[in-house]
Amino acid sequence: MGRNRKKRTALTLVEILVVLLLVGILAGAMMLVSFSATGKAEATRILEDMRSMKSAAVLYHADYGRWPVWMKKGTTIQDMNGNAGPGRYLDKIPLAPDYWIGVAGSSTERAEATVIFVSLSVSRDTLARLQSLGVSLPLYGMTVKGPLSSIPESPASFDAASHNAALWFIRKPE
Repeated sequence: MGRNRKKRTALTLVEILVVLLLVGILAGAMMLVSFSATGKAEATRILEDMRSMKSAAVLYHADYGRWPVWMKKGTTIQDMNGNAGPGRYLDKIPLAPDYWIGVAGSSTERAEATVIFVSLSVSRDTLARLQSLGVSLPLYGMTVKGPLSSIPESPASFDAASHNAALWFIRKPE
């Protein structure tokens, strides 16, 4: 019974499976964190684009004495009044494959003009992040069904579950 036992140098199948399971769990956790950060970053970018369009609209108003009507037309955003588009006031026009941002003169009691974000295919997570980040502005919501959708007189707060467009009113001068 004095056999010499060889030292075991390889891992068993069970040990390899346990290691693979742990690596899979860690990779899944990292992807969840990554997707969450991506949604927040995209929502922040959308809000910054809306701020840029608001600033450009105020400059346009100073130049022309009225608010612009900037809407998506083809692959760019143009002024429907025939005046300067947002490119005159911005380095980069906020037009992404999954959303666009425009400005429209408004007859609502809340504002004279409205910055409009329209989601074409923005993820629900990003819209939910936009909802939470936009509370301080505040953002209002509507459902855009076509190019001639009108801004409601009394819109509700932006709800990521039911709206595909967010509205940020430019206040009337006091």
